[in-house]
Amino acid sequence: MSQQINLFNPVFLKQKKTFSAVNMVDAMALLLVGIAAFYAYASIETVNLGRQAVETSRQYEQSKARLAETSARYAPKKIDAALDVEVNNLQAQLSARKATLNNLGIGIPAGDASYAEYMRALARQSLGGLWLTGFKVGKGGAEIEITGRALQPELVPSYIRRLRQERALQGRAFDSLSMTQGEGALPADTSRPAGAPASYGYTEFRLGSTHAGRALDGDAEPAGTTAPEQAGDIAQGSRQPAQFPGRGSR
Repeated sequence: MSQQINLFNPVFLKQKKTFSAVNMVDAMALLLVGIAAFYAYASIETVNLGRQAVETSRQYEQSKARLAETSARYAPKKIDAALDVEVNNLQAQLSARKATLNNLGIGIPAGDASYAEYMRALARQSLGGLWLTGFKVGKGGAEIEITGRALQPELVPSYIRRLRQERALQGRAFDSLSMTQGEGALPADTSRPAGAPASYGYTEFRLGSTHAGRALDGDAEPAGTTAPEQAGDIAQGSRQPAQFPGRGSR
């Protein structure tokens, strides 16, 4: 019988060297190539980031300049104290004038004349030698009072007859009349003949009028009384009402 003898001994095999000099050189070469590639890439990225930083900084400065310009253009201006006071004064004057206009046009019952119409009527019927010193409207236009002076007492009834021609005063009655004598001094610079008095006499009168619809509801005068007769009574100092025929009279 044949026998086999194993003469293999691993000790005698050629050992493979992992960290040989060649392998170490190859590894170092690869490592150096990788480092060089990474450095090149990092350098390129650094340059790009630097450029972006410069561009961003430039845009920031431009935006900052535009913001400063816009803020300066639309910044609230300092208020002038004198101008503010003047505006307040003008607003106060405007409010006062509006109130005056409202008082001239309202406050009187519907269908009656306004304050402005009364004053225009008095202005149209001016009479030489007679002038007005006061004019009042009370109780929403139900009462009117006219005060004035006349150089001659006969001018008062003439003035009343002229007033009755005004539409704004039609339908009202002068239910009170007072006349007093007065004396006024002439101005010092008034030229006058020698021996002429330094004063002048006048008649001061006060007329009170109410709406005919109210003044005549109680005691109305007879329909046959005429305006000339009433004017004659007034000239003699009578208290008899001087009626203005109109839409409110009977």
